[in-house]
Amino acid sequence: MRKRIAVFLLMTSVVVWGIWCGGQYFNEARVTPKRLSNPPDSVVAYNAIPMDGDLPFFFPLNPLIFLVSLAALIMAWRWARKSRKWLVLSTVIGFSVSLVLILYLAPLIWSIDREEGSIPAAEIIARADTWKFGNRIRLIVETFGFVCSIIALRVWSAESNEVEVSREARRANNQTVRTETNGGKLENT
Repeated sequence: MRKRIAVFLLMTSVVVWGIWCGGQYFNEARVTPKRLSNPPDSVVAYNAIPMDGDLPFFFPLNPLIFLVSLAALIMAWRWARKSRKWLVLSTVIGFSVSLVLILYLAPLIWSIDREEGSIPAAEIIARADTWKFGNRIRLIVETFGFVCSIIALRVWSAESNEVEVSREARRANNQTVRTETNGGKLENT
């Protein structure tokens, strides 16, 4: 049962990482160019767009990357040997990305929205440039985290299957030894 939960969590980790990275690349390719193309005017124009029916993406999904990666790490650890480093890397990157976003990048972009018009345009432009640079570094790190989660699932699946095959081989070997020690009598073991 624990192994099935581990498989589910490892696959969920890959899916959550994939959704997050896809959303962030969409944000970088489609939203950021419109929002920060000519700050502060583009920020004012972007914020004027009605967002009715907007679903939350940032807060539900960002911490979920770390939590699912951590749960997968804990549940899969027993069978993991070669995949441990990939499981740990995926979890550490998930935690680091969450921390950087919550403590630095999110407050920075929100300060641009919140303070536009009350601070000089040069300050808005400087904050926007800082955020864009930090966001691009974060995207590279997140891509690496996503790749780590895929490698962790792949390597873990292969090694957990090796463990099962070796267990079955030992069982078959033990049955052969028991049969030979009973003088060739077949027993139901």
